[in-house]
Amino acid sequence: MYKQIIRPLLFLLSPERVHSLLLSALRCYSHLPFVRSWVRRYYKATDKQLVWNQLVFKNRIGLSAGFDKSAEAFNELSDFGFGFIEIGTVTPDSQPGNPKPRIFRLPKADSLISRTGFNNPGLDVVKRRLEYKTDAYLLGVNINKNPGSEKEEVVNDFLWLYAGLYSLADYFTLNWGSIEATLMHTVLETLTDFRNKQKNYRPILLKIPADITTEGMDAVLHCIQAYKLQGVIATGPTMDRSNLSPYTTARLEAIGAGGVSGKGIGKKSIEAVKYLRSHSERGMLIIGAGGVMTPEDAKQMLAAGANLIQIYSSFIYEGPAIVKNMIKAIH
Repeated sequence: MYKQIIRPLLFLLSPERVHSLLLSALRCYSHLPFVRSWVRRYYKATDKQLVWNQLVFKNRIGLSAGFDKSAEAFNELSDFGFGFIEIGTVTPDSQPGNPKPRIFRLPKADSLISRTGFNNPGLDVVKRRLEYKTDAYLLGVNINKNPGSEKEEVVNDFLWLYAGLYSLADYFTLNWGSIEATLMHTVLETLTDFRNKQKNYRPILLKIPADITTEGMDAVLHCIQAYKLQGVIATGPTMDRSNLSPYTTARLEAIGAGGVSGKGIGKKSIEAVKYLRSHSERGMLIIGAGGVMTPEDAKQMLAAGANLIQIYSSFIYEGPAIVKNMIKAIH
């Protein structure tokens, strides 16, 4: 029903318009307890729990950062079967992001091209919203600096976010490549020093881009070992458009800059997971993300060495039932 009726109607509107309407609908839905109870039962699927480093993931399928950038509907989204949800990217100050249009659907390739930037309402607003989180799932927060911050300001930005949300999040994610490597080392040292002084433990993960080299992954693994980080998310979008063959070069050039997510990532994320698993310590957490569009993709990602899976584009193209279908396939 979703792909035959609902999706064609939604795709008549711009991606951000649909996203805005969806979030509004979820806010209304939050006030309908009987409907929410039915939705939870309908989308529930049994999967083995993953217990890792004091965190208990009720299932292995999560929602990637980027869908709920502003922490507006994380509780409601969890009703659709996700075992964990990651919000953000969150910056210290509110950001408008890049000019619109900035998200483009490529349905013939089951992909998206986006250049949203870090549009979000900032730390203070997100912090107030996260205070309403329930305990039914795990919540991660993807954090980054303000666009104009430099050097010491960058370190302070990350520390402000990490400390400000420390009691509200279950884990944190930093995007590898968002700042230069030397500065990333300083940031990680500062965050781990802060964490070592806390009573509770909040894991830090690094999210790598799809176009990372093997040398880049070696550098990531070195950081994980040096600062006793907990794992990696592989991967984010790619700049490579070679897997978007249903579309002409002229069409893709007309869209302009942006990263490719969805099926257009190809096998980059799976290859990254394979490399990371074969070159890392056994206890390192790997979350496979990027290009996981079908239940079969989910099985392949776990077979490559991922412990958990994050999805985004498949939730848009396949509909909410994809979570339940993936859990059934991997159980």
